[in-house]
Amino acid sequence: MATLAAHGVATTLRTPTPAPKVDGRRERSAESRRRILAAMIALIDRGQVSPTAEQIAAHAEVSLRSVFRHFDDMGSLQLEIANEINKRVAPAIAAPFATLDWPGVLDAVIERRSALFEQVMPYKASMDIYRHRSHAVAAESRRLTAIQRDLLTRVFPAWVSADFDLFEALNALLSIETWQRLREQQNLSVPEAVRILRKMVFALVKGADPAP
Repeated sequence: MATLAAHGVATTLRTPTPAPKVDGRRERSAESRRRILAAMIALIDRGQVSPTAEQIAAHAEVSLRSVFRHFDDMGSLQLEIANEINKRVAPAIAAPFATLDWPGVLDAVIERRSALFEQVMPYKASMDIYRHRSHAVAAESRRLTAIQRDLLTRVFPAWVSADFDLFEALNALLSIETWQRLREQQNLSVPEAVRILRKMVFALVKGADPAP
């Protein structure tokens, strides 16, 4: 049988490209890190807002040494948790509101924030503990507070943002700290907290007129 080479057709045997080598040690390290983060989140979800490194290691089924190999201290671990939670809620935060009409947008803000705050409240409580121990966690807490404030400036009418007292009062009422107070210190149910929050907000803006 004639071959391609016999007819002057060059043939090249291609050697299959080898699959990239997997660094097993690096993969195991990444998996340990994921398990540590998942363990802390799970413990916070169970109500342990300040789990110890030993508890995290036990839940993640890694050594205590492994916890501190990946994270310098509990504050740095807390920062990673904050980043993870921010990723989870980012789509809901960025979603546009159905209406920006005033004061109807207030109802939309209250509804969205109450749902989001209820979801992240345990992690906020955990962050508050480490905020007093870590400058980095304190800075992250201030950054998140600034983001909440900035979001209000984007959806409120310009005249509301220009009224310093009105805007800052709304900023305080619509903060996660107010939600924590209603839910944890005053022991209100979610529907009760939403109802009380709505009453406070609308009582504040009642009679407020746009600047001429």
